[in-house]
This record gives sequence, C-alpha cells and structure tokens, in this order.
Amino acid sequence: MTAIDPTTGATKPVTLRVIFILNALKILLAFGFFAAFKFYGLQVGELVGPQAASLMLYTMLGYMVTFACIVASIIRRSMVGVRSAIAVDFLVSIPATAVIGCVIAIISMGLTFTTSVGAYFAYRS
Repeated sequence: MTAIDPTTGATKPVTLRVIFILNALKILLAFGFFAAFKFYGLQVGELVGPQAASLMLYTMLGYMVTFACIVASIIRRSMVGVRSAIAVDFLVSIPATAVIGCVIAIISMGLTFTTSVGAYFAYRS
C-alpha cells in the first residue's frame, strides 16, 4: 500500500491555478469584445452596435463578480463556493450567447472534480 502524505492539499494545485487563469482571461476576452463592438463596429450574427457593447459590458461585470467569488472561495477553501460561482458564471454567459465563456465554465467545473483540487479543499491545517 502507498502511504498518503499528510501535507497533500497544503499548497494550491496546478489545476486550481488553471481555473483561476482561465476565468481571469475570460474577463479580458469580454473586454476585448466590448471594445470591438463599441469602437470597431464588430458584428457577430445579430449582435451589433451599442446594444452589443452594453451586453458585453454587463457580461464582463458579471464575470468580474463571479471571479471575485471564486477567489474568495479558494481563499476560504470552500468547494461549494467555487462550484456555485462557476455555475453562476456559466449562467452569466447565456444572455450574451458567449460560447467561449460557457466552454471555460464547463472546463473549470470539470477541473474542480480532480483529486488534487479535492485534496486542497479537504486540507485543514
């Protein structure tokens, strides 16, 4: 049998850092789309003009709020908090039909089920 290291979960695993980075990049991506709609006249399907820019701005603000909740939950080591914030993050992507945002939320949710992330949230000092 293999002995379990008692310090497993003491440090943040790489998968948790990936979740953090993906969600931070999603904020930058939403800002990029906001700027493209607002200043460069981007048209994606029916999304065009000031309405699309406003939608991207509100989506970006929603991503920022859920990102703050993810960070707070990571600091508090609350698995339920992280998963809830990611679920809300997925819902924020729906009105803007942000496929990339939905995919990142699904990937992030999947990464929360890895053993290293589970060990991090189960660890108590």
